[in-house]
Amino acid sequence: MLVDKARRYYLLEDMNCAESIIYAANDEYGLGIDHTGLKSMAGFGGGMAIETTCCGALSGAIAAISVRFTKTKAHENPEVKELCKIFLERFAEKHGEINCAPLKNLYRDERFRCLPVVELAAAELEKIMEEGQKSDE
Repeated sequence: MLVDKARRYYLLEDMNCAESIIYAANDEYGLGIDHTGLKSMAGFGGGMAIETTCCGALSGAIAAISVRFTKTKAHENPEVKELCKIFLERFAEKHGEINCAPLKNLYRDERFRCLPVVELAAAELEKIMEEGQKSDE
């Protein structure tokens, strides 16, 4: 289950929110992202370190959607843009926000940091991955 894998990376491997999601998705869906590709998500944690942009967990999810469903490039796969849009809209609708700082204010605590956000993002990503797979068939 994606949520369990994301939780493990976040807590046991001490990865940031973006890394936790992309590593978990790579494992869960066999995305084939190599170590260099996985490392590329490191800088997206903490709303790209300034907390005023999209949460790193959501950025990691967008990267996973892109890797799984892009066959060639973005302009040739408009369904990828639609899946990303649906993911972000649903997350915002359910949790009131997609940007890092407000999500940290709502969910972060000293013991588990932003684990609730990572779990919420992973759960929503899992739904999108299933929906995207069905539309691919």
